Amino acid sequence: MSTYVIGDVQGCHTELAQLLAKVNYDPSSDHLWFVGDMINRGPNNVEVMDLIIDLPNVTCVLGNHDLHFLAVAHGQQRVMRSDTFQDLLDSPRLAEYIDYLLQLPLLHYVPANDILMVHAGIPPQMDVPTCLSLASEVETILRSNDPIPFFAEMYGNQPEIFDDSLTGMDRLRVITNCFTRIRYCTPDGHLELTHKTEIEPAGYAPWFSFERTDEVHVLFGHWAALEGEANAPFVTALDTGCVWGRELMALKLEDNTTITVPAA
Repeated sequence: MSTYVIGDVQGCHTELAQLLAKVNYDPSSDHLWFVGDMINRGPNNVEVMDLIIDLPNVTCVLGNHDLHFLAVAHGQQRVMRSDTFQDLLDSPRLAEYIDYLLQLPLLHYVPANDILMVHAGIPPQMDVPTCLSLASEVETILRSNDPIPFFAEMYGNQPEIFDDSLTGMDRLRVITNCFTRIRYCTPDGHLELTHKTEIEPAGYAPWFSFERTDEVHVLFGHWAALEGEANAPFVTALDTGCVWGRELMALKLEDNTTITVPAA
């Protein structure tokens, strides 16, 4: 039995199938973890979602593209020019895709190994129990009978830091940004959400560049510009930019080896 943690697929079904074949994936015993952004920007979103939903032993966390799809599907955001998930919107399984994604967590934590999987990262000022507690607030809203108000106000870069006195959508928005959009921040957790490259904006640094007092190991995607390289011992970056023509990568947890296939 092996566990493979797979980077941002973003609708690249051909490469995902090739990657599973390369690792000799056995659905009867192996486990698959996905770091979010399973869909959008790539060509075969239906095939990716069908594979993820229909296979056993699959664990996923939500990424910003997955949340964007949900906002569009709930009529709270328009389809953007770069979006490629019309195949999902037109599918007879649309309701099933929506329900599946709404049930996903923002974080997946394994206490026995002190491993945390998240799409984008975790702010340096937050310990793991705090992250899990805050993530559960958003997850509760997503799984409620009426997530539409959340999707209506999900977008935006403010507030730029979490404060426990925050309430309502300001609180939920910054929590969502912390786990699905963070790249650069300050040591106390002020987010800078406009820069996507490896060039640091003045006064900010990658979230993983700040020392932590715990020993959690964080598995994350989201940041294709890193090309799978993050200069911190407590993280593993898994977004190797498949949808941008580079590679799709998997990490085998049991021996910490990586396996890649080139983008089609």
